[in-house]
Amino acid sequence: MKTLFIHADPVLFDGQASFDAFLVENGVIVATGTELSLNPHDTTQAPVTKIVDLEGRTVSPGLVDCHLHLIGYAAMKEKNVSLKGVTSLDAMQQKVSDFIDQKKLIPGTWINGSGWNHDAFPVRKMPTRHDLDAVSEQYPMKLLRMCYHICVVNTEALRLAGITKDTPDPEGGRIDRDADGNPTGILRETAMNLVDRVIPPIKEKEEMKELILAGCQDLVAMGFTGVHTDDFGMVGDRQALLEAYLELDSANLLPLNVVLQMITYEPSDFQFYLDNGLTTGKCFNRLMAGPIKILGDGSLGSRTAALKSPYSDDPSTSGFMLMSEESLDQMIRQAFEHGFDTAIHAIGDLTMEKVLAAYERYQPLIQQHQLKPSIIHSQIASPELLEQYQRLQVVANFQPIFLHSDWHIAEERVGTQRLQTSYCWKTYFQMGIPCVGSSDAPVEGFNPFENLYTAIARKDLSGNPKNGWIPEEALTREEAIKLFTLYPPLLTRETHIKGQLAPGNRADFTVLSAHPYQVEEENIKEIKAVATYKDGEKVYG
Repeated sequence: MKTLFIHADPVLFDGQASFDAFLVENGVIVATGTELSLNPHDTTQAPVTKIVDLEGRTVSPGLVDCHLHLIGYAAMKEKNVSLKGVTSLDAMQQKVSDFIDQKKLIPGTWINGSGWNHDAFPVRKMPTRHDLDAVSEQYPMKLLRMCYHICVVNTEALRLAGITKDTPDPEGGRIDRDADGNPTGILRETAMNLVDRVIPPIKEKEEMKELILAGCQDLVAMGFTGVHTDDFGMVGDRQALLEAYLELDSANLLPLNVVLQMITYEPSDFQFYLDNGLTTGKCFNRLMAGPIKILGDGSLGSRTAALKSPYSDDPSTSGFMLMSEESLDQMIRQAFEHGFDTAIHAIGDLTMEKVLAAYERYQPLIQQHQLKPSIIHSQIASPELLEQYQRLQVVANFQPIFLHSDWHIAEERVGTQRLQTSYCWKTYFQMGIPCVGSSDAPVEGFNPFENLYTAIARKDLSGNPKNGWIPEEALTREEAIKLFTLYPPLLTRETHIKGQLAPGNRADFTVLSAHPYQVEEENIKEIKAVATYKDGEKVYG
C-alpha cells in the first residue's frame, strides 16, 4: 500500500532539501518531493492507494523521550496523589486530605504520592512525619519529593516498617533524625527501601498492562513515537512486568517503540536479564531491550547527588554515592562483558568522575562489543570531565525541563564556580559530545514542547528569569529538536532508518500545531501534537 502525504511543512535538519509531499510504503518513507512528482498521472508504477492532505501543517520526525518511568508516571496519574505544584505545606496537607476523601479509602490503606518540593514553600523546610500525622494517623503514607530520591513518611509508616531510633542507616541511604535521634520521617535514597518492603507493590500482570497502555496513549498524544523507560524497579514482580510488555507487543498493542532500560541495584540483579535472554538491542516487535541502568547517586534538590566538594549551602554534606566504587565497577564491567550498553544516573561531579573512569578503564570491552555507554542527567560537570566525555564519546542524556525547577536552587547548591560547567548543554554540543534528550517523567512532565522551550529560552515555564538563566548555554531551535528526533537513534543503532524525514527512514512523524522554527519563542511551549503516525499509520489524532 502506498500512501501519499501532501501539503506538508516539514521540520528539516542540516540543509535538507525542502519538500511538501512524501510517499510512504510498508511503513517506510520511500520518496520526498512534490505531489506531482510523487504521483504522476502517466506512471506505469503501482498507483498511490491513499492520499492524506496535511493542509499545510508542520510535520516533525517522530519524537523520542530517552529516559522516563512509564509505570511510575501512569501509577501516579491513575492511583496516587499528585503533589506537583503545591506551594506550601498547608496546600500539601490539604491535597492529601482531599485525596483520602475523594477515594473513600478505608483506614490502613497506604497513601502514596509524589511531587512536593520544599524549595517552593514560603518556609523552605522539609515536611516531617508530624506534618503528615496532622492529616491522618489512620493511613500509612509515603510521599516522594519531586526528585524521587527522598520521601517523607508518617509515624504509622515508620511503625509498619519497623524504623526506630535504633535502625542504622543502610548503605547508600540515610534516615533523617531529630535532636533526640528519632526519625523525622525523611528517608533518603536507599533508606526508602525500608518502607517500600511493607507497601503492597504492583504485582498483577493485567494491572501492569493497563498502566502501560494508559501511559503509552498519553505519550502518543504528545507526539512521541518512541520512549526509553526504566520500569523494573517500580513493580513487585519484574517477571510479570516483562511478560506484560512482551504480550502487549506480540498483540500489536504498543502504539510506539518502547526501549526497556534494565535497572540493577546490585551485581546479582543482572542475572534476571540474562535468564530472560535480554541483551541490548534485542528487538521483538516494537519492544526492544536497552541498556543496563544503574543509579550512581541522588539528586541536587535533596543534596544527595555526590559532589567532590561540600554543597555550597550545606557544608556538612557532599551527598553520597548509592553504592561502593567497587560495586559500581563490578556492575559496569559485567554489563560490558556480556555486551550490554549502560545508562548510569550521575548528577554530581564525583559520580560522573567515577563512571567516566570506569568507561575509560573498560574501553577494550566497549570497542570489542561496539557499545554505547551513556550517562543520564550529567548535571554538575567540570572542564576535565567534559574533556573526558568528548574523548570517550560517551552519550549525555540530559533533561532540559529540569531547568524549570532547578534554576532557582542550582547556584545555592553548587556555587558560582561549579555552576559554570553545570546544565551546560550548549557546551556539550560545541565540544561534539553526543547528546540525547529526555524528561525523567514523572519527575517532570514529558511534554516535549515544554522541554524544547526550556532548552531554547533557558527559562522556566512561567518565563523566568526574564533574560534566561545562563543564556549562553541556550540551544538553537534545531539543536533542541534534534535531541528528541535525530539523535535518539544513536542509542538504538538506528540512525540509518530513524530520526529524520528522508527516504529510507521509518514513517514515524508528528503533525504539529505550529512550526518550532517559526513560532515566537514564548509560544514554543504551547505547540501541540495534532496527529502522531507510527510506521505510516495514525496512532493519535
